[in-house]
Amino acid sequence: MKTKNEKLIWRKAAVLGSIWAASEIVLGSFLHNARVPFKGELLTAIGIAILIAGRRLWPERGLLWRTGLVCAAMKSVSPSAAIFGPMTAIFVEGLLAEAGVLLLGGNIAGYLFAGGLVMSWPLAHKLVNLLIFYGPDTVNVYLRGIDWLRLRFGLETGHVWAPLLVMFAAYFLAGMAAAAAGLRAGREKADLMRPSGKQSRFTPRPSGEARRAYSLGALVLHIVFVVAVMAAGRKMPAAALAAVAVIYGYLCAHFYARARALLGHAGVWAGVLAASIIAGYMLGSAQAGLYMALRAFLLTLAFAAIGCELLNPSIRRLLERFGGGVLFETLEYAFSSLPGIIAGLPSGRDFARRPLAVIGEAVARAPFFLDTAVRPAVFIITGAHGGGKSELVMELARLLRAAGKRPAGICAAGLWENGVRAGFDFVDLASGKRVPLCRRGVPGASVRAGEFGFYSGGLAAGTAALSAENASGADVVFVDEIGFLELEGGGWAPALERLLSSSRPVVIVVRDYLLVRVLAQWGLHSAAILHAGKTSSAAAMEWLRCHLNPP
Repeated sequence: MKTKNEKLIWRKAAVLGSIWAASEIVLGSFLHNARVPFKGELLTAIGIAILIAGRRLWPERGLLWRTGLVCAAMKSVSPSAAIFGPMTAIFVEGLLAEAGVLLLGGNIAGYLFAGGLVMSWPLAHKLVNLLIFYGPDTVNVYLRGIDWLRLRFGLETGHVWAPLLVMFAAYFLAGMAAAAAGLRAGREKADLMRPSGKQSRFTPRPSGEARRAYSLGALVLHIVFVVAVMAAGRKMPAAALAAVAVIYGYLCAHFYARARALLGHAGVWAGVLAASIIAGYMLGSAQAGLYMALRAFLLTLAFAAIGCELLNPSIRRLLERFGGGVLFETLEYAFSSLPGIIAGLPSGRDFARRPLAVIGEAVARAPFFLDTAVRPAVFIITGAHGGGKSELVMELARLLRAAGKRPAGICAAGLWENGVRAGFDFVDLASGKRVPLCRRGVPGASVRAGEFGFYSGGLAAGTAALSAENASGADVVFVDEIGFLELEGGGWAPALERLLSSSRPVVIVVRDYLLVRVLAQWGLHSAAILHAGKTSSAAAMEWLRCHLNPP
């Protein structure tokens, strides 16, 4: 049983982890598209600054490793084909930051030492990856390279590991500089009660993995395969290892969307091949280079597959059973905070221009997200006229029923005549009942919105479908849609106000040109935005499932 203080520190870690994840999403995309060198090191430096600024804001023991764990877990929604390595790296960075502060204390020396430790990890991580993916021959390549440099430039014989020590020292100093920046950013001020009104740019990860069945057996097989590949070395003939690579590559591409995406990155494999050819040349054996390339290929796909299988809901339930569910409660809180945090960040270009100010403002707003009253998860489906919004609502309702959940609320089914919108019927998602709602040019209608007149019977039936009585037993309530009428306080506005004060997930449909007004009027800047036509029903369902109680 977690105490109140323990739950509070996990919630603080959720907010800081969301800020860290938001920086990876916004700034990481910009750095990737701009092809900025040392992108990983720059993102690590930003992470250090966020951790130190957050630790200054909330000087509590255990905050930093929890923040790393939250951010690492949130990395699982990344569309990147390879997430297992980055997730591990982020968590280790959180652990190292915690260790640095514990060793020297929550003071300037401790923060600088923590920053140095964290920044040293990317270099250590790269070296460990080289050893894992290319095997012991990596050491021989390094030693041959040192000998070649000595002969080529006439250098004196010295300690063979001196270049690595110099690199670690440079990384450590860079980490101390990032920590100092975090200390400075922690002094920035921000308007805590006024988050940005910009629309969230965060979208759920692609749904390729949402459509496949998970398998604990497959996870075990992939882990055993990794161990076997690493243990085999050169004991297996090169031709046999190449055949294994073809078969395993085909199976991974067939069963895992992330593996297919990874195989499509020609630049990655060209780099692996070039490195292996150079290594083979330096070792004087083309076969050695071939073994290194095949090993890297197999392990890269294996780790991508393992990362996919770790998303298995059965694993989640197992961890919940042992961990009391606190981690997943924290992640749900973190994901609910993420869109609002991203909405408060500038573009990647602006972030890169003034990183300290951006980090300072984001951390200064952290108490706002921590203290905001708990509200239901709000999802907004948006799109243009005829863009498939209501179709997505109906498909989500179907998927919820198939999962043993109960949807409630209303869906506006559009009617067309000669290519022109003639009106709407509303569908009661709890009962399936369909009732005429409005038509173009209804004479004597007491309620009108533009050219549409509303039937009093349709409005009454819709209000009843959204009533507290009908919504009380529902897992998700849909409101399709919120328009001009609701912005003026009519239509479904009273029902929406009541739903937003409840504790169950709410899905709202809004036309794209009214989105900003709806976000502002109901304070929904932390809502997840689902774009009809861009977000698949499987991806949307996966996000809804995170906010549902287990069956």
